[in-house]
Amino acid sequence: MNPTIKLPSFVLFIALILGLSSCSSNRFLYGTHKIAKSQDTLYLKQRIAQIKSISPSVFEAGTFIGKSTPTIKYRLLQPQKKKNDQQKYPLVIVFHGSGATGDDNINQLGVMAKLWADPQIQQKYPAYVLAPQFPGRSSNYVLDSSRNVLKSIPQPCLNTALELIDSLKRTLAIDVNRIYVIGFSMGASSVINSLSARPDLFAAGVSISGIPEFTHVKTLADMPIWLMHGDLDTENPGDSDQQFYKEVSYKNKTRFWLFEGTAHNDIMSIPILGESIPKWLFKHRKN
Repeated sequence: MNPTIKLPSFVLFIALILGLSSCSSNRFLYGTHKIAKSQDTLYLKQRIAQIKSISPSVFEAGTFIGKSTPTIKYRLLQPQKKKNDQQKYPLVIVFHGSGATGDDNINQLGVMAKLWADPQIQQKYPAYVLAPQFPGRSSNYVLDSSRNVLKSIPQPCLNTALELIDSLKRTLAIDVNRIYVIGFSMGASSVINSLSARPDLFAAGVSISGIPEFTHVKTLADMPIWLMHGDLDTENPGDSDQQFYKEVSYKNKTRFWLFEGTAHNDIMSIPILGESIPKWLFKHRKN
């Protein structure tokens, strides 16, 4: 029989501190949070105007023809590199909502895409930023009869976007362990669809006011996902996200922010348009 080993008290103390620190970190990264509606509407309007004023020309225009149909146009923001820079950078994909569908290659550059082109954000969180424009809906919604909530179904143009990402991985200095995807509304639904279809590709995802899918919840439970939803959202009802969170949160990899007193198109607020999303995403990388 092995003798009982008594650890020095300072070792136990350090272990306790490290354990508490780890728990605190997990609480910060994951779990549920209620976000009070901001009363500082003037600052929010100024922040949105500042982001919108960023010229689309900082994003390079491109067209991609993949194995899937149809062809999609896209914009790409390059990270600010130093001369002879051999570093590899994260890739952030931003999926737009249904109101930006088309082929003008401009409407998809909303505040979520242009946020990454903000000089302070780009300096602190340099990354390639890809903003594809879908010619039609990238995800559709149907009723999940077993759960009595809406679920999303990916459309063919989303497969083309995934092929585009694979193509950029071969041609750009992308850190393949740090590929992130974010989106709003229909784009948020496509975030969950993409994570489900290609869990090998992404390190983390952010879904804002979307409708999730439930086909691969066990796989999605193992992925860092940040859900955001307004409690007054009637366009994409939040009960789908709440049901999704119930089914994936047991792995403690999911974060859910519920915005109080917030409708679908009012969710773009200071917590979203600051450093919160870049900071959270950049904490994650694929193993």
